[in-house]
Amino acid sequence: MAETLQISQIIVNFIIVILFTVIIFFLVKISKLFVVISEKINSIADDSKELKPKIIATFEKIETLADSVTDISGKVNDNMDVLGTVVDNVKESTERVLNLQQKVMNEIEPPIMDTVNTISAVSAGVKTFFDAYKNKRNNSHN
Repeated sequence: MAETLQISQIIVNFIIVILFTVIIFFLVKISKLFVVISEKINSIADDSKELKPKIIATFEKIETLADSVTDISGKVNDNMDVLGTVVDNVKESTERVLNLQQKVMNEIEPPIMDTVNTISAVSAGVKTFFDAYKNKRNNSHN
């Protein structure tokens, strides 16, 4: 039995050595992974240091652009106010011209129509006179 106990102890010791070897192997692999991760983190940190000034410059340009857009918007609003005033002035001027046109037509149209009627009547009278004169002349020659 002592011999079985010794064999069991050797097997257990051998298993322990194998387990420690496996643990050491995994610890070495994990330490290599930590080194790779550390290098990646350092690379990201270096990249972020390079990007920081560019990001700040970009934000400053965006702020300048926003200020410009605000200024342009204010100027557009001012011009819209001026345009509204101009449109109102043009509308008033158009209404005055239309009113003047209507007034002129109301004042001039009746005398012109009377004159046209008079000319038409005189023209008809002259035509009738000459027609009668021609008929009289033609009848007297026959």
